[in-house]
Amino acid sequence: MLKYKLFAGAMILLLVMVLVGCGPSEEERKAMQTFNDLDELIAHGGYVKKFERFESRPDKVFVIEAEIVDADDVPLGLLRSERVEGFGTARPRIQWYKTPGVREEWTPPRRGNRRGPRGEGGPPRREGQRGRRDGAAPREGES
Repeated sequence: MLKYKLFAGAMILLLVMVLVGCGPSEEERKAMQTFNDLDELIAHGGYVKKFERFESRPDKVFVIEAEIVDADDVPLGLLRSERVEGFGTARPRIQWYKTPGVREEWTPPRRGNRRGPRGEGGPPRREGQRGRRDGAAPREGES
């Protein structure tokens, strides 16, 4: 009888350990809470229900991708971010769908008028015209 009780107790303990191990990790729960508290998501009436991708890299950084849905599970947009284990979540990049409910592929954000490695884009450079700290034009003989 004692062996039966020990066996039953061990099985219950094993079952509890297995069930506790199921479900999202602490890092997933923290990231989900962070995203669902974002003002931008709340303003659009959306939230993150589940992660499409939550994978760990060797440097203890989690790559996160999720779909933003509304209360009726209509897709509103995509979200991408990263989370450093035990530290925090990076500000996500959000792409809202043009038409709610119609899924779109992720398009990389445009960089605007930034200069490239060889100066492409942006306003033309003015050779030798640096100006002074107070914002005035350089004096004769200064550059």
